[in-house]
Amino acid sequence: MKIKVWDGGTRLFHWTLVILFALSCYSAFQDKFGIYADIHVYSGVAILALVIWRVLWGLVGSDTSRFSHFVRGPKATLDYAKGAMRDAPYARVGHNPLGGLSVLLMLLLLAAQTVLGLYATDAMLFSGPLADSIDSGFAEDLTEVHETIGFTLMGLVGVHILAIIAYGVRRKANLVRPMITGTREVNEGVSAPKVANPFLALVLFTAVAAAVWYSIF
Repeated sequence: MKIKVWDGGTRLFHWTLVILFALSCYSAFQDKFGIYADIHVYSGVAILALVIWRVLWGLVGSDTSRFSHFVRGPKATLDYAKGAMRDAPYARVGHNPLGGLSVLLMLLLLAAQTVLGLYATDAMLFSGPLADSIDSGFAEDLTEVHETIGFTLMGLVGVHILAIIAYGVRRKANLVRPMITGTREVNEGVSAPKVANPFLALVLFTAVAAAVWYSIF
């Protein structure tokens, strides 16, 4: 049978983040002036707003989006990993424990990356919107960390893509389609998760985006 797994807000968050991260990566390797500087700044600020929204949605959103649904302790995560190697089925819909761990890591790194980017500078052509508020030497140190996290995130995204491909080959399960349609086929007897009102997601993001914009610009 087919059930609703991912709400519209979570799906829109995911694909918007994909686009913005691609823009951030592309602009990072261009000369930091004019349109490329603007792309890098505004895509980074937009990602920060998305991450803050996702953290809040992880507390009040749909069942499958809540951290309480997919965040597990070390033992449960290890047990799942052992079962996954034996192709043991996972009984719950949404993120499995390993997927949940990757979500937390991704959100943490994105939050650090975007906040550091606000203070980043190349001491020549480009400076983040808040770089002038701190010592220039300290800003340059933060920029080095910002660059390191950026490469780490690109590597993590690569691992994420490979994991989706491997899961599809090994389990014959398409993880991309449900993140587009919101629904997936499950075995009889699997309970459908509770899906939050999309209007709540919209109101929450509007408030977060307004607060981020006001705080930075």
